[in-house]
Amino acid sequence: MALDLAETALQLDTMAVGLKNSVNDTNMRSESASTLLEDFNAKDFEARIDLSSKVFNWSAPSFPLRPAESIATSDNPVDYLAIGVDGSHIDINRHIPVRCFLINTGVARLRYGESPNAYLSSTPHLFSGLTDTAIFDKSNINRSIPIQGSILGAVRTVEEIKTLATALEDIDPVESQLPVIGLVDGTLVMLDLLRTGIPDYVIRNILDDGFLTALNKIRQMSKNRKVVIASYISLPGSTEVMDGIRLLGCPYPKSDCLQHCGTRSSGERPCDAYALGLLDRDVFAKRLSRGQRTEIFGSSSELVKSYYRENEVKFFYVNTGDEIARVEMPKWVAEDESSVSLVHSLVVEQCKLGSGYPACLMEAHEQAVISTSDRSYFLNLVEEVLEGQDMRFYTSRKDHSKRIRWL
Repeated sequence: MALDLAETALQLDTMAVGLKNSVNDTNMRSESASTLLEDFNAKDFEARIDLSSKVFNWSAPSFPLRPAESIATSDNPVDYLAIGVDGSHIDINRHIPVRCFLINTGVARLRYGESPNAYLSSTPHLFSGLTDTAIFDKSNINRSIPIQGSILGAVRTVEEIKTLATALEDIDPVESQLPVIGLVDGTLVMLDLLRTGIPDYVIRNILDDGFLTALNKIRQMSKNRKVVIASYISLPGSTEVMDGIRLLGCPYPKSDCLQHCGTRSSGERPCDAYALGLLDRDVFAKRLSRGQRTEIFGSSSELVKSYYRENEVKFFYVNTGDEIARVEMPKWVAEDESSVSLVHSLVVEQCKLGSGYPACLMEAHEQAVISTSDRSYFLNLVEEVLEGQDMRFYTSRKDHSKRIRWL
């Protein structure tokens, strides 16, 4: 047995005791953070951001005028269309003789109301060869970076949003008269592009030529019919709002972290009394009743500020009844009150129908998922097609060793 379960259990017990002992401190910090939200002054907050922007170690999001506000859901339409898109992929396998990867996108189009119906589909897209499996610098064709790891994750996100745009475009004329919500799983902020070492030409290729182009296409559709899109993040781990609370809780006129707290350890800084160890959802869990959402915040991501323009990411937190979720949307959705209300009401409704998770995303995931057996079969297919073309298939000895048992 590779893992000593008895020793692991002892360490888990120690961990649980430590977590239990920290609950009271966490609750006190959460209450203090809530008080800061209730006492929020927008003018003072903006002035503090301007004064401290280059010396504050955290990145505060844009705050609404009333960040402590809790907003109840409005009645959702009886007749509407919910379209969920999700994706999965098979990464490049360096242990085989061909360079390729596969992205599988799943779509669930669910119509509710007088004429309910459902359309489920999945579409595999194989990428192979040098031009498909690398991103090239348009200004210097000798520069390129392979599509793998985090960059492949970003490319998959592009495929998902392009699939959503196509699904929205393909709605028939009758259904196009209905309110439509398009949902994707996860954040709209391309976090995979924030990894150190990713060059600017890769970011521009993925965003300008893919992700943002698809979002702009959807934005154009929304001008002629009631189409809203959003992303749903289950059990979010974000601390963006908490970063803003750190700024609110700083006792110094200028929040210069290095000058005032550069020699202080974590837990000793004044702002730790409000934010240490807390996630955004921890604070809003105590403020939001079932179905309620927060006001709208604006993403603090430098990537968003630098590249997204009219697709700048806005977000709110919502109590779905089962969890505090984060819902993100482009600025052009967030700036229209009726669109935000539609997103709010339909997300809550979809979570009810999906046992705590949006039904359309749950079904899309089932269409997109690539199982372990699918991955093995894909490798077998690669072997078959290569040998069918009289090409030798081989694997590395390391990969071979994983396929056999020594003992």
